[in-house]
Amino acid sequence: MKRAAATLVLALATLLLAGHYEACDNVPTMYMDDMCHKACPHLYELCRTTLEHGAAEAEVTVYAIVTAKYAKLSYQSAIAAADQLLQNSSLAGDERAALSRCKESYYEAVSSMSYIVNDLFNCSFSSTKQRHINATAAVAACRDDLRAFQSSPLYAVNAADQDKTMLAFNLGGLIVGK
Repeated sequence: MKRAAATLVLALATLLLAGHYEACDNVPTMYMDDMCHKACPHLYELCRTTLEHGAAEAEVTVYAIVTAKYAKLSYQSAIAAADQLLQNSSLAGDERAALSRCKESYYEAVSSMSYIVNDLFNCSFSSTKQRHINATAAVAACRDDLRAFQSSPLYAVNAADQDKTMLAFNLGGLIVGK
């Protein structure tokens, strides 16, 4: 169900961008397959499934916005999952603290991705690379906090979010450099 909702949100975002987005100067237009191969060959399948309901060819910025929104949506789901886990009164103190820190890291990642989407939409790229680095660091900080609790459902969520973060970073890197 979450996957279907995310797909719908991303498809609508792509359609909205196609109608209301003005092209950025000096940003190439690419075919989705070519861009996925160039930006992130090791995450090609994730790239294709994330963008499968969008245009076959678009300005790279459009694809970067969609992947950043997808990552942000996933981060928000992770925060909700952390909240749910933290409601368990039998949770050990160390694990509770790790989940709380992880949740805070995700708030930082949401903030960074929100700014990234805004930067990309407005063709204002001066801080975008640093914001991608910040989002990557925030998601990695959660992983580090949960390392001792790999059986936690949030650990698997975070592993998937690391890939989504790298996908957004790599697509953004086609515009602002890596």
